[in-house]
Amino acid sequence: MRLAVWEWRKLFRMPALWVLVGLCLALNGLLLSSPSAMDRAFFNDTSADAARLGQRVDDEFQTGLAALPDTENRELLRQSVVGLENTLEDYDTGELTDFYQSLMEGDRLAQSWMAWKYELLQERVDHLAQTGAALDLYAGPITHDSHQYLYNTLFRVLLTESVLLGLLCALYLVGYEGLSGTQSLACVSRTGRRLWKHKTLAALTAALGLYALLTLLTMGPYLLLWDYRGIWDSSVSSQFNYFVDMLYSRPFLTWADFTVGSYFAAMIAAGGGLVAVFTLIGAVAGLLIRHTYGAAIAAAAFCALLLGLSSTLASLGLWSAYLLTTFSPVCLWLAINGWFTELGQMGLVPWQETVGLALNLLVWSGIALLALRRFGRKDVA
Repeated sequence: MRLAVWEWRKLFRMPALWVLVGLCLALNGLLLSSPSAMDRAFFNDTSADAARLGQRVDDEFQTGLAALPDTENRELLRQSVVGLENTLEDYDTGELTDFYQSLMEGDRLAQSWMAWKYELLQERVDHLAQTGAALDLYAGPITHDSHQYLYNTLFRVLLTESVLLGLLCALYLVGYEGLSGTQSLACVSRTGRRLWKHKTLAALTAALGLYALLTLLTMGPYLLLWDYRGIWDSSVSSQFNYFVDMLYSRPFLTWADFTVGSYFAAMIAAGGGLVAVFTLIGAVAGLLIRHTYGAAIAAAAFCALLLGLSSTLASLGLWSAYLLTTFSPVCLWLAINGWFTELGQMGLVPWQETVGLALNLLVWSGIALLALRRFGRKDVA
């Protein structure tokens, strides 16, 4: 523990780290001010009405909404809920199967995987139809835009910043002795070689700590600006919410009965897993490449290679191979706005992001252990 504390001191006393954190918070502040005041006012007014009337749009909700004083926002809300029906009762995922099988024409294996996934999704649709999840209000007609702003813009930027900070933590701590010219001295003894294990763990915990800090200082103000008091208990699969892939729109169908609150918590937790994966990638690069700047370039090139490979396989119509690449950390990052749904062409199995994060944590932890073992035996003189 004492060694980890010393490593944290090295990291947290680095001025460049806090300059970067400050720049991240400044960017997040700009993003928080980017949505129009009218959108935020409509969201907050809808949340306040839902706090009074509940989330389920039934006859009682309609009666209560009609009795409230007239306002411009409330009139728009009334118009949007008139004649609302359970849209999931007759929803057939066969439409999605046909769409993706036509997209992946020529690759029978990929087509069979899509048919299997959407057959399982139909069971979820039937369950959500029985629970009436589609009849929840969420935020009414502004649901899609506000949901995508939160997860596809604000949270994506927040997670990207945290990933970059995680890579910085790992590369800086693992390469610190080399930058300061003390690596040869530290590696003289077996105990000194073990220091790099503490460096890796210190980088991992520091990255998660910085992610928590950025999340607190970004999502805290966000929740002060956007009133979720009447929305937390809504089903995230409300018919006002939807997911778009390849310009094809479909309901926001999750693999579990997520409320807005539980979905928010799950996204924050999964984001921490992705930060840990990229931090481990940075540590492995630093351990295998003794030059810190070279390791940084190698880590960036590796991520670009994963992205390029996925794009190339899709362009060539090698869909089976492409679907396997969707488990890579870069592809998981790309799919943030659809996490915990079927993810369209970005998903091979149910709970793709969860399975992908678990596999990546397992694989990169193993690679990190092997890299530490190799470093412990390598001549660094």
